[in-house]
Amino acid sequence: MQFLADMPVEEARNWLTKFNGVGPKTAAIVLCFSLGKPAFPVDTHVYRVTGRIGLRPEKMTVEQAHPHLEAVFPPETYYAAHLNLIRLGREICNARKPLCPKCPARKLCDYKDKTK
Repeated sequence: MQFLADMPVEEARNWLTKFNGVGPKTAAIVLCFSLGKPAFPVDTHVYRVTGRIGLRPEKMTVEQAHPHLEAVFPPETYYAAHLNLIRLGREICNARKPLCPKCPARKLCDYKDKTK
């Protein structure tokens, strides 16, 4: 996959998404985790958490969230931000019963006020 590593990010992303079943999330995962390229994968946890804490508009689609969040975070933070948002979404900001009182992002989040 060296040829892919040598491509510019957008060219590599376009090449990957030509394969059936490879969408923006899978392409971003390959780019970020396998090739060390600046790409921000958006899975269900990342999407939920970023919507709740206001890092993206609530009505934004998952597909739109990829480039949006890449603009929000500096490229050198994509890897850590992605992993930390997933962890927050799995452990605290659950889909059905978020543990808002335990959330380290509580002060930044409007969601806690909507659930009272």
